[in-house]
Amino acid sequence: MFTSTLMISMGILLGAPIVVFLLGKWNDKAAKWSAFILTLTAAVFFALTLGDVLSTGEHVFLGWDWISFSIGGKNVDIGFSLVADNLSFVMAAIIFILSLAAIMYSFGYMKKEESQGGYYALLVLYIAGMVGVVLAGDLVQFYVFWELMLIPSYFIIAKWGSKPNSVKIAFKYFIFTHVGAMAILIGIGGLWAFGGSFNIATLIAGGISASSTIIRLLTILLILGFSVKMAIFPIHTWLPDTHGEAPTPISAILSGVMIETAAYAILRICQNIIGEPGMGGWMRWVLIGFAVFTMFYGGLMALAQKDTKRLFAFSSISQMGYIFFGLGTFTLFGSTGSMFHIVSHALAKGSLFMVAGILMTQIGHKKGRDIKKLGGLGLKMPITAIVALIAALSLAGMPPLSGFMSEWIIFGGGLELAKLGPTSGALGIVAMIFAILSTALTATYVLLFMKNVFLGPPKEEFKDVKDPSPYMWVPLVILAILSFVIGILPNSVLTFIATYIGG
Repeated sequence: MFTSTLMISMGILLGAPIVVFLLGKWNDKAAKWSAFILTLTAAVFFALTLGDVLSTGEHVFLGWDWISFSIGGKNVDIGFSLVADNLSFVMAAIIFILSLAAIMYSFGYMKKEESQGGYYALLVLYIAGMVGVVLAGDLVQFYVFWELMLIPSYFIIAKWGSKPNSVKIAFKYFIFTHVGAMAILIGIGGLWAFGGSFNIATLIAGGISASSTIIRLLTILLILGFSVKMAIFPIHTWLPDTHGEAPTPISAILSGVMIETAAYAILRICQNIIGEPGMGGWMRWVLIGFAVFTMFYGGLMALAQKDTKRLFAFSSISQMGYIFFGLGTFTLFGSTGSMFHIVSHALAKGSLFMVAGILMTQIGHKKGRDIKKLGGLGLKMPITAIVALIAALSLAGMPPLSGFMSEWIIFGGGLELAKLGPTSGALGIVAMIFAILSTALTATYVLLFMKNVFLGPPKEEFKDVKDPSPYMWVPLVILAILSFVIGILPNSVLTFIATYIGG
């Protein structure tokens, strides 16, 4: 079906940075509001695809042949298409939700910063890259948007990050993720060479024709590249530094949705195109092994942190281990839980990073990050404390919040491994036990954070501290409400994801 709704949405996102930047030359207020309104408009046009997704399973924009030529008797056709189906619709929706929250949050967080037109223009371009990645119908187009995520986020971190290390940390972030992107690019070339197309739907339908060795190599290249973006141990070191120095709204987006685009890509490309030949057998246990280690490593490192942003950064590494675990099981339950956990993690971790930013703006950039110097803030900042508690409990997997349901389904994927035989079943149960134990680490560090920051008698030095402006706490309240709603009504998300994966 040909339709322009998706293209209108994407066109607004791609054109908005120019409008926002030019308005920013005139007035900072015009820049920030135009960024929010244009992103919201793009989200509304995207939401219009819901009817088609529910009725037919997908809403497709068939654009045009971007590049088409023949070399050595082999056709090279690179097209531009956008696909909103049961999977990509959910991923793009959570990107829009968290991004709109981050833009409004920026109204308060960035109010004293200079060159706000440039900041909001780059922020909208960053959002366009993330949305483009999950809606891309062509692998080359996917890669272009993948790099589009990197470039504006690099400049935002370098320009508006914490000084004096922001430029150095931004460069580290760029190098790590770009090297990962090179591995992905080689993998995409291999899929074209052995699959005959860059079109994702065509490759899913036809698969690739190559030896088992070639298929394994392509899988390793792609998963290696995506693992860099997910910050899977041991290629994770860019993430804590980047979160520590990035502006808090960017940390919220980066942790909440950007790194999860890699998990989406593993499912869409590695599992759906390559399938069992690449992700079955011993590869399954390699992925599960790295996943479990990443869970524990991230949790232990988070437990040792005294800096709020670095605590949540290492927590993100641990949570990516959960998602990687579900994907590594290569089961229906595991994959479904992983995609669901993207949504629950975005709501919880986005909120927690914004809470960290509130502490910084209300108390001071350095003191507000130092957990040892905080305490007794619950009565002074009741809205912030309540939202932080909801997000912390969701991250720890407490019912009825969304984090409980997504983690439960992921662990169900571990149990499904028993279907593969007694040996696989035993290994799966052992891995799942370690994964479940890692949730105790999560509960420990988030509850200690709540205790050390918000509980206890108020300190005299914080007598004038209060909740921030509504621009900063309203987005958090919305995210907290969504965490409750999705936890109580998980079918609001599972209807889409399970239909895609089970179909």
